[in-house]
Amino acid sequence: MNFHIGVNGDDIISDTCQKAAASDPNLKYDFCVSSLQANPKSKTADLLGLGVISMELSSSNATYISSYIGKLLKDGQGVDPKAKKYLQDCLELYSDAIVDVQDAIKALNARDFMQANTQMSAAMDASTTCEEGFKEEKGLVSPLAKEDNDFFQLTAISLAITNLVK
Repeated sequence: MNFHIGVNGDDIISDTCQKAAASDPNLKYDFCVSSLQANPKSKTADLLGLGVISMELSSSNATYISSYIGKLLKDGQGVDPKAKKYLQDCLELYSDAIVDVQDAIKALNARDFMQANTQMSAAMDASTTCEEGFKEEKGLVSPLAKEDNDFFQLTAISLAITNLVK
């Protein structure tokens, strides 16, 4: 039998990330653990709390990506001129994603898991749709590949936790 004396936040994080990674082949366990451990509140959180924390991480990340895209569009240094229209599209996608994640946090706090799931799925689409845009232009490399992948991972963690909490 497995008895725990006291609370070890790393246990809930690693257990949750193990279950999350098992539920989604695209979700990376190590990324999940390091992302959740980055927030000190996760050490004392329950599963619902981890869900909210993961969504807050997604929200911060979407906000960062939006400002990063704005900087790329403004500076334009090292950006393929053909990429500008796709960057503009991505900026719009991430602006919408920020709203979707905020709505998902409200839904999760209200224990409306279906709505939280719907909103996080909509937010997640920002990363994949953004990347697909760059693929339309032959030979164009996405300047947001890492950012899109990180956001995808963060939203996948949120979705997996929401499904575990249900």
